[in-house]
Amino acid sequence: MHSSELPRHCSAFAFFLALFLSCFFAVAASAQINTDNPVAKAFLQNLQDRGLTLTHVGSVTVDNDVLSIGGIEGYPTADKTTRFKIGDLGLAQASLESDGRIFVGAFAASNFEIDETDFKFSADRIAITDLYLPNEDDLKNPASDLPTSLYSTAEVMGLLFEDRSSGQSMPIERVTIDFDINNGGFPIIASIQVANIALNRTMFAPPQQQLLDELGLPQVNADIDFEGEWNGDTGEVNIPSAAIVLHDLFSVQLSIQLEGLTDTVVEQIAQLATKDNVIALDLLQSAAVANFDLSLINEGGLDKVLEQQAQRQGQSKSAYVRQLTDRAEKQFKRIPDQAKQLEFTEAVYSFLQNPQSITLSATPKAPISVTQILGVSAISPVSIISLLGIALEANVN
Repeated sequence: MHSSELPRHCSAFAFFLALFLSCFFAVAASAQINTDNPVAKAFLQNLQDRGLTLTHVGSVTVDNDVLSIGGIEGYPTADKTTRFKIGDLGLAQASLESDGRIFVGAFAASNFEIDETDFKFSADRIAITDLYLPNEDDLKNPASDLPTSLYSTAEVMGLLFEDRSSGQSMPIERVTIDFDINNGGFPIIASIQVANIALNRTMFAPPQQQLLDELGLPQVNADIDFEGEWNGDTGEVNIPSAAIVLHDLFSVQLSIQLEGLTDTVVEQIAQLATKDNVIALDLLQSAAVANFDLSLINEGGLDKVLEQQAQRQGQSKSAYVRQLTDRAEKQFKRIPDQAKQLEFTEAVYSFLQNPQSITLSATPKAPISVTQILGVSAISPVSIISLLGIALEANVN
């Protein structure tokens, strides 16, 4: 994939929320650039074009097709209180394109740090493949075909977020992002995994801290997993799996199919987002929900939570479950369809008795536009159930 293929995939990059890694270049020029290597010069100039001041650039060496830079340090020109540091950088199969953009077949950086007054971020290692960096014109023009970086895969290892004001920290073992582009066209398949997010008990409110203590959990370990496919020509989006897993507690899983999100619509949304504008509803007129499933799955903690809550109420678990079911049944009586009332009540009761999983699904007869969903929910929220063909099921394998 080279520069001629970039325009179509810029919107894909924004659409799948893979802007995460661009911050590694954007937050991080004035040290003297003492190198004759054209790629190294262009790379360091690219950092300067992003409004950065470099205070240190290590030695630049080339071994076969690997360009190495022995460390970079600096700060954003507009904020000298923020410092960044990269231990060592390696750019393999790197080339300077005729349009001034930089292509790097494999990019690697170690010991990355961003240090602010009240916040610090660090990563042990960053690895990116098929990395494109924009030229100066791209950076100055928000409507450019390539307003941000583009890549095929990225992996960040050993992340650590530290909030000095609260004394809290959040380590993450690994973040992995992967794009599978079909011969430079559509569909585009993306996957994102965030592994082993460690959430300390102090990050939760006192009631949740007490609950974690009762469950014997000094911290919560979480994973995030996303897979999606987008066809910008047809506007179809298929997300078969998007999940957040809180180990030893529960997980939430979503699958959804959307229509009407063409390359043009997504590009317009991305341009508004870069300008901090509110996304106009007329851009969503063509976007529609074809179907979705939203599931809550027990990962070993929900039954324990029910038992703890029942004890606090001075009740047996069965009596507490009956009480919760009665409350839910009163809410469901607002639904005009009595069969749906019974379906929802039975699903809730079955789940509370034996919490394995509960799934809310929508299967409308035809895709329903987002604007129609918003309009109906504002006027008559319970009408959404019949509009989207919503069903509720519990403990279905």
